[in-house]
Amino acid sequence: MKKQIMIMGLALTALLCGCGRTGSAGTGLADGAGEETGISNETEVNSGDAGSPGAEGKLEGNGTSADGGEMVPGNGKVSENGGNTSGNGGEAAGNDGETVENGGNALGSSGEAAGNNGSASGRRTGGRTEESAAARVTQRGPYGEISVMLPDGWKYEAFPMDSEELINGDYGIHFYPDSAAEGFVEIAYIDSFGVCGTGLAQENAEIAGSPAGIGTYDGHAYWDFVSFGGQNDGVVALTYQVEDWWDTYGDAVTGILDTLTFDREKKEGGAYVLRQESENQEIGLYFSLKNVSAAGATLVYNQFDADAPTGELQDSEFFIIERCRDGEWEEVPVIVEGDYGFHDIACNIPKEEITERALNWEWLYGQLAPGEYRIGKSILDFRKTADYDKYTIYAYFILE
Repeated sequence: MKKQIMIMGLALTALLCGCGRTGSAGTGLADGAGEETGISNETEVNSGDAGSPGAEGKLEGNGTSADGGEMVPGNGKVSENGGNTSGNGGEAAGNDGETVENGGNALGSSGEAAGNNGSASGRRTGGRTEESAAARVTQRGPYGEISVMLPDGWKYEAFPMDSEELINGDYGIHFYPDSAAEGFVEIAYIDSFGVCGTGLAQENAEIAGSPAGIGTYDGHAYWDFVSFGGQNDGVVALTYQVEDWWDTYGDAVTGILDTLTFDREKKEGGAYVLRQESENQEIGLYFSLKNVSAAGATLVYNQFDADAPTGELQDSEFFIIERCRDGEWEEVPVIVEGDYGFHDIACNIPKEEITERALNWEWLYGQLAPGEYRIGKSILDFRKTADYDKYTIYAYFILE
């Protein structure tokens, strides 16, 4: 057993980044790869602060997109920067796992592009532009690969894991007709999807070869969500500000959803996994993760009850990572030779706030292999010197 030595040092700091990618179905020839793929083959992905506006992605002569620029889940997810290049084989390349393929027939009408940057339209464009007579657009993540066929005259934006752009998803795709001034349909993987029953009408259907539950609130003309089951279980489609174009394009949306595939064999990246053990009611604290990779993650503390702690909540730099094997949790072997330690410093966790801290565990555990993990942190409810309560709280995650 290696001896842990506590040393003085600096506190951890939080790290935030953002990105998005966009495209359109049309006609074209790739310049970058020297093959007739029917789509552009070069990508430029630009990061930006959450909520900042950006320019609409435009196709240049060499197939490279111009610069690119919300309804955000409660834990404030932030997207990771990453780029990829499309090709005719349909395999993702890059950090975000997005692919665009050729093939298929047009499912809807064409129109003039009307891009927005995330203001009233609920859209932010940026990243890259793709062209094809009909494009199969995919987004890969830790649970599998989402894929739909878009017809000529439709645009899309694809977002990797932890993207702030999604209404309520972990990763997925926005798509909308060129002629639409605002609004989109989001199709995404949602680890835990729930709805309010007030004013909700539901019906069952079969879409893309899977059972699906269709939900509509308050009797309006368009549905609010489609929750898929069967082989597409976990995938949910949501509408956002589609009122102005639904009468014209609603049937085309249904046709697009009918092309959905969800391939659980094509996985990449990491994800936080919701578990009851991540919440401690005694101190009003919820512990989660985002930006999960093999080398680290962003720790997210949500202190939701100011009256629960009896003192000030604090954490330190100490942490432990365990892996689940055959139903049992065991600590991941450390790679450090000899003694190692953590900075002996207490960091406050403010009440009724969300606190984030970036953590790199590569120095201690190396790059983690694919698997199921949890990270443990010690939390103090500190009243005064030698007067405190100590709690251990875990956040769970997977790596693919």
